[in-house]
Amino acid sequence: MARLLAIDDEAQILTALARGLRRVGHDVMVARNAQDGLAASATSAPDLILLDLRLPDMDGIEVVKRLRPWTQVPILLLSGEGSDRARVAALDAGADDFIDKPFSMEELRARVGAALRRSGFGGNGEAHVARIVHDGVTVDLTLRELRIDDQPVRLTPTEWRLLEALCAHPGRLLTYDHVIGQVWSARHGDEARDSLRVHLRSLRRKLGDDASQPRFIQTEPGVGYRWVASEPA
Repeated sequence: MARLLAIDDEAQILTALARGLRRVGHDVMVARNAQDGLAASATSAPDLILLDLRLPDMDGIEVVKRLRPWTQVPILLLSGEGSDRARVAALDAGADDFIDKPFSMEELRARVGAALRRSGFGGNGEAHVARIVHDGVTVDLTLRELRIDDQPVRLTPTEWRLLEALCAHPGRLLTYDHVIGQVWSARHGDEARDSLRVHLRSLRRKLGDDASQPRFIQTEPGVGYRWVASEPA
């Protein structure tokens, strides 16, 4: 059982979150504003935080910035009318993922479970990912080898860095700037976005991935990318 903290100013949402997540065995604490949420984070040591992007007393992005210097627990944003820019800013500040309102309880439970697994709760989390096998594709990051139906596929050095950046955080949403910083450097400007799209398109083609029905790399429009293949082998 994980200890979860939900921070939202809407009483109906807090009630739904608490009921839905308690049904699957989690212990759920609630806070109606940012200050109470920060205090509960410090005193109750939650395993995961659900955080509304828009709170009456403080922006959710600022809450993330205040949390990250002293805790690395997963933070899932609950986004209603938040813009892509706000989501990206929160993710870059240290949030792990976001869920658009309204959301189904099934999606929420799945996102919470995935974030807890990545953090190491009840298992090894996302310790070093060396080998991924999924749907006929084998990615071996130690040998720097991609095989499809047991046949080797050649990647360029840039494509390898891109694949490594995505595979290192399975299931986690990575912003464009994060990926660019991993593949090139943080100094690259807007032209890196175009280059990223070109290399990602090439990598998808070599993986046999379809952007409209992704098996490996999912695009979150305006925000970034997520590696959605199965758990590491």
